[in-house]
Amino acid sequence: IKGTLAFDGALELNGTFEGEIISEGTLTIGSEAVIKAEIHAAKVIIKGKVQGNITATELIEVCDQAELYGDVRTAKFIVAEAGTFRGRSDPIEGKAAAPEFSPVFRRLGAKT
Repeated sequence: IKGTLAFDGALELNGTFEGEIISEGTLTIGSEAVIKAEIHAAKVIIKGKVQGNITATELIEVCDQAELYGDVRTAKFIVAEAGTFRGRSDPIEGKAAAPEFSPVFRRLGAKT
């Protein structure tokens, strides 16, 4: 299938797809799926093969035996030990900010 796919809620893709996928929900790429697409969703869970860039406002997860080739932008990015990721990862600002350790270091420094 080729084209643009837009959906609400949750969807699991099994098979092949080429194009663009847009959702504010959860996209699961099934273990037998081969996807070549630009993906924009809240959550993307990959169990199959994906080639293309992904932007997810909440989460991208590459499961065991899954393959992802492309750049990602997300608040939380998980790659399983047996998963494959080739690309670049950038955080979405404001979603997963680094913790502020300055107060801890000041307290530790004051005790020495």
